[in-house]
Amino acid sequence: MGRKPRTVRVHSLTNQAVIADKCHVAERFVDRLRGLIGRTHLALGEGMLFPRCNNIHTWFMRMSIDVVFVHAKKYGGGESIWVVSSVRECVSPWRVLPLMDGDSTETLELPEGTVRRCVINVGDELCIS
Repeated sequence: MGRKPRTVRVHSLTNQAVIADKCHVAERFVDRLRGLIGRTHLALGEGMLFPRCNNIHTWFMRMSIDVVFVHAKKYGGGESIWVVSSVRECVSPWRVLPLMDGDSTETLELPEGTVRRCVINVGDELCIS
């Protein structure tokens, strides 16, 4: 039996919106490989975070998603926050070409409509905990 993926909470420091309170972290190879394949929907507040990943595909997926690319920003005390590098709304399943953002280090996959609902923009600061 495999262990369950770690879950984190993602919220905006810019406007205090809760982006995902049940965001699974795809740290293991099998979790990263499978991603959201096989899922037919994501509930409000769900998502998947891909650490050390600045490109994704939607092959074999059965739903549209919103994608938020982020990178870490370090502060004086060694603390870091996440800054939105780019957003892609309503990314269709079975996209042939990958989505990438060379400035990002992490990728969030969220339910379609989350970017608009939470007003996520490039440059917004996020807390992932």
